[in-house]
Amino acid sequence: MKLTVERTVLAGFVIVLALLGTVGIVSQRTIIGLIEDSKWVTHTHVVLEMLQQVSFRISQAEAAVRGFVITGDSTFESQYESIRKQVPDLISELRTKTLDNPDEQDSIASLQALIEKRFATMDEAIRVRKSGGIQAVLAMSNTSRGRELSTQISALTAQMRGDEDRLLANRQLRAQLSARRAFLVVLSALIFAMLAVIGSVVLVFRDLTRRREIERMKSEFVSVVSHELRTPLTSIHGSLGLLASGLLGKVNARGERMLEIAVSNTDRLIRLLNDILDMETLDSGKVEMRRIECSAGELIDHAIELMRPMAQNQRVSLAATRSELLIHADRDRIIQCLTNLLSNAIKFSEPGKPVRVTANRIGQDARFEVADQGKGIPEGKRTSIFERFQQVDTSDSRKRGGTGLGLAISRNIVEQHGGKIWVESQVGQGSTFFFTIPLVDQENSIHHAPSEKPSEIVTSERESNVETHPSDRR
Repeated sequence: MKLTVERTVLAGFVIVLALLGTVGIVSQRTIIGLIEDSKWVTHTHVVLEMLQQVSFRISQAEAAVRGFVITGDSTFESQYESIRKQVPDLISELRTKTLDNPDEQDSIASLQALIEKRFATMDEAIRVRKSGGIQAVLAMSNTSRGRELSTQISALTAQMRGDEDRLLANRQLRAQLSARRAFLVVLSALIFAMLAVIGSVVLVFRDLTRRREIERMKSEFVSVVSHELRTPLTSIHGSLGLLASGLLGKVNARGERMLEIAVSNTDRLIRLLNDILDMETLDSGKVEMRRIECSAGELIDHAIELMRPMAQNQRVSLAATRSELLIHADRDRIIQCLTNLLSNAIKFSEPGKPVRVTANRIGQDARFEVADQGKGIPEGKRTSIFERFQQVDTSDSRKRGGTGLGLAISRNIVEQHGGKIWVESQVGQGSTFFFTIPLVDQENSIHHAPSEKPSEIVTSERESNVETHPSDRR
């Protein structure tokens, strides 16, 4: 199944969205792992620092005891007592920090026992110094119990630091791997997202190229067919007109009725071909708008004169508000736009109802309004009726006539003038069509020649056809 532009864009959006979702989930997990690994690395550094503090406090305690033994100064004893109170808190905090490591818990228990024994020997040294003097302490120091305990404490803390160093190395390696994994995940996601976007762009470009080619071929086909059909249809229309006029002989009543139907249908086909050619020509951009200074009031008057026979036939009155506005526009095309809108208003108005045309200044634009009191346009149709072959109610299109191209042609004309066209309507109360056309620059308008008079009839084949057969555009 071939992808359209919309489906291609939607598919690319879904793919990118899925990639972003996957990246989000994977990245979240990877980053959470990286954060956890970083926390454990920090945690190991804290444990190493605390082991270092325990060793340092023991060394400080031993130095304070030696100072007291040698000098008898109570300051050293106070320092020792302060250190002795700090060490149990350090041991307790160390035990809490290593709850995740059973081996370290065992080592901490052994370390605590050795430290308590070492403090007991230092307490004994202070007691002996106070009671027996320095000689008694020297006699007691002949035993190597204190030195053995210090050696054991140093060896055990060194072993614990070695275990923590190995644990730190493992955790740092794991953190590095997590960081690398996170980087690769994000990089891969970005690459896939870029590939998805590039793929979507390529598909859209290819689809648009194919569409442009199809549109070109269709336009050429429609143009060729329309040109080829218009010549024989014009000939047929003329022949049928001669037969209907009786110049080639009398026809019975039934034959006259059949000729009227044939003339009406060929007339309708010619209008359709003209509208299609107009639409294709405007869409192709080959038509150059011959913009001149025009009087909005004169254009409205001219359009009303062209549509008056149709309005009289429908028993609809046409009225216009006088306007002195000067616009910069293609006169023929604005008249065509106005006749299209007037044709709509007349055909969808009830007999006896008025149709009013006005032009007012809105900023730097002239806003034309064509208002009727017809049956109105449903809200859901107020945008689509400006597309090709769109009508408000197709059930009575044959009765009212029309090709469904007039509003599309009018929109194209208005947009090529740099204006806007829209409709406001209430069902059952009527519709008002608006379009804007830029005003003439007032500073330069005095140097321009006056606009063409409404009596100067447009000589183009399209305008001639509008005068003879104004077509419905809804």
